[in-house]
Amino acid sequence: MTKNSKQQGIALIMVLLVVALITIIATGIASTQKISTRRTENLLNNEQAYMYLLGAEDWAKNILAQDFKDNKTDSFKDDWATELPAIPVEGGIIKGKVTDLQARFNINNLLKAGNPDEVSIKVLRNLFVEKDIPVETTDAIVDWLDKDLEPLANAGAEDDIYLGKPQPYRAANRFMVDASELVLINGLDIKKYRKISQDVVALPVYTPVNVNTAEALQISMLSKQISLSEAEDIVKARDKGGYKSVKEFLAQDSLKGKKIENSLLAVKSEYFLLQARSIIGQSKSELYSIIHRDTKGKVKVILRSQRRI
Repeated sequence: MTKNSKQQGIALIMVLLVVALITIIATGIASTQKISTRRTENLLNNEQAYMYLLGAEDWAKNILAQDFKDNKTDSFKDDWATELPAIPVEGGIIKGKVTDLQARFNINNLLKAGNPDEVSIKVLRNLFVEKDIPVETTDAIVDWLDKDLEPLANAGAEDDIYLGKPQPYRAANRFMVDASELVLINGLDIKKYRKISQDVVALPVYTPVNVNTAEALQISMLSKQISLSEAEDIVKARDKGGYKSVKEFLAQDSLKGKKIENSLLAVKSEYFLLQARSIIGQSKSELYSIIHRDTKGKVKVILRSQRRI
């Protein structure tokens, strides 16, 4: 092989190496650009999805405000109780529904004017009996809510208990912001919380249970004298429009002679939950908004959370 042939072979190899290097670099650039484009697209879709969710929130606020003008009670007959079907929007769909949070027991009711509310404690204990949870755990919940550092009775729990745990923390000594805080209570855990997660709620003020929207378990909780089967019959017999007053609810034959505290009952609600979902392209998002409608009909969002699916 001549010297020129060797040089030509080396030059050819160098050209091939350069071409290969350029191909690798070009492929990397194209891949990076594709990822960047997809990331930008996802960001835009997420932002668009969130805007649609806020639109659903405005829909919920408007329908609740109008309902206040149209009705003196809240029941499943009202427009807010109709689930918003999947609606096509640019790039995807959106849907949502409003539920009455006062169909559940408000865990913060255990403390009233800074003191344990014995009536509400009995109601929660009725639920715990039904769900096979030790009733004395309510003492620890009251301690979590009250401002003092003195344990309530034998099952109470304050900082001395919580600071001794493997991962120490303090008692909140305030109202719960979310009922999921129950998993932190001494004597409770995530397994026990899941048993009651659909039956309780944490609202910022004392709230009665709306008997027009409550399920059978919530009605049976109101008194030891109401069995779950009796409560199920009450719900089955309840008109979709519900009761016009608490007095009408209590006048039922099935409730005559049963001891129920009137302060626990209502036929109108102030707190509602919007659950909305939007799907834009590959982006799926959910919005949970707690909406307060005061006694004058003014509506506002007091808590909002979003998650991507």
